[in-house]
Order: sequence, then structure tokens, then C-alpha cells
Amino acid sequence: MAAAFKNKVAFVTGAASGIGRATARAFAAEGAKVILFDVNATGLQGVFGEIRENGVIAVADLKDFAATEREARRAIQAAGGIDYLANVAGWVAKPDELLTMDPDVWLDLAKINMIGPALLTRIAGQAMIERGVAGRIVNVSSSSVFRAVNVPAGYAASKAGVLSFTKVAASELGKHDINVNAVVPGLTLTPMVPVQDEDAIRQMVTSGPVSNLLQRPADPEDVAAVILFLCRPESRQITGQAIHTSGGAVV
Repeated sequence: MAAAFKNKVAFVTGAASGIGRATARAFAAEGAKVILFDVNATGLQGVFGEIRENGVIAVADLKDFAATEREARRAIQAAGGIDYLANVAGWVAKPDELLTMDPDVWLDLAKINMIGPALLTRIAGQAMIERGVAGRIVNVSSSSVFRAVNVPAGYAASKAGVLSFTKVAASELGKHDINVNAVVPGLTLTPMVPVQDEDAIRQMVTSGPVSNLLQRPADPEDVAAVILFLCRPESRQITGQAIHTSGGAVV
């Protein structure tokens, strides 16, 4: 298992922290070369060092589509191709309520959480098809899509779009032997969690709108493990699906 992804290339967005960092480290631990994509250049350098420099750094803001495409194509060429794409990067705006919405903020949410990942899916899909790769694409959505209470409105809307384009991408790319799925995390211990106090988090997962059946938050590694599973040969018949890692918050 230690070299399950040897000679493969995994492109991971949001790789500077949280679930993206855990995913990049997990791919590297199993032998993959990893393209580390994020807007946070300093954070990427730290992860680059952690994976023993077995990777390629790509720095761009997902809101800047031209830069995103330029950096993605450069990195894929530098890495020698692409086998897997994990669209992990995401952004939560504060405040984000419907009655006080700022259209410009919602537009940025759509760019980062939905349109940017869709652009990278197109770029990765084209590269996989050109090389004849039986590739895998995994998009990260959110359990916020399935709730109505205590939900950032624009964030939830943008993450709902992720689930829709995942299905369409699975349909369009399936004939090229490319699987496209989504992972749907619940409360996960990343810098995006609105509170970092352990007691407060424990309360959140045991009662209220973000509670779950297991009464515990996920670690980034929990979500990364599912992303990697969806890239393994054992999952070859899974496509167009949304796999929940919310501990039963959504059933």
C-alpha cells in the first residue's frame, strides 16, 4: 500500500492547509508526485518540505481564471501529466446571510468554490484524455448544502453547484474512462471552522444543526482517506456520486 500511487501524479487544490494539505500528504506517502495548488505560497512551501520535495508548486488565486489555467497547465507539464485531481480548495465568507448579501462576495464564493474547480476539471479532463489516462476527479462539497439552519447562504449555494457539475462531468468524461465524484464533509477540524475551542466544538457535534450521529468532528485525514479511496482501482465503478464524511450529519 505504501507505493499504491507510484509513478502517478495527483493535483491537489487548497494544499496549503486543512483537508487539501492532508490529501497532498496522503498521496505523497503512497508514492505519488503531487501538484500543490493554493493561493498561499508560504503555506505551500511548508507542505512541499513535508513531502520531501516530491511535488510541483502552483500558486494562483482561483478567482483569477487566466492565472489558474496558466499555472495549472504549467504544473501539469512540469509534473509529466496528471492522473488525479482533487478539488479541495474552498472559502467561507463572513458575514454570509441572504438578507444582507453582497453580490460581489457571492460572486467570489462562486468563483472559488464552483467555477474554479469546474475550470480545473476541464483542464485535467483534457490532459487525461490527451494521454489516454483512466483518471479520477474528486470534488469537495459541504454538508451545508443539505441544511437550512446555521448555514452560510452563498457558501452553501456555491457548494451545491459543485454537486451538480460533478454529475455532469461524470457523464461527459465517463466515456473517456474518467471517474468524477464528490466528497461531502461535515464539521472538520480545519482553519475554516468558525471556532477552535475544543469544548465549543464538542458541543457543536453533539447538539444543534451541525451535530452528527458519531458525536465527533472529522479530522482532515478522515476526508483525505475517502478522496484517495475514490482514486484507487477498487472504486472504479463509482462515478457521479456524493460520498458523505459527516459522521451521519446527513443521512
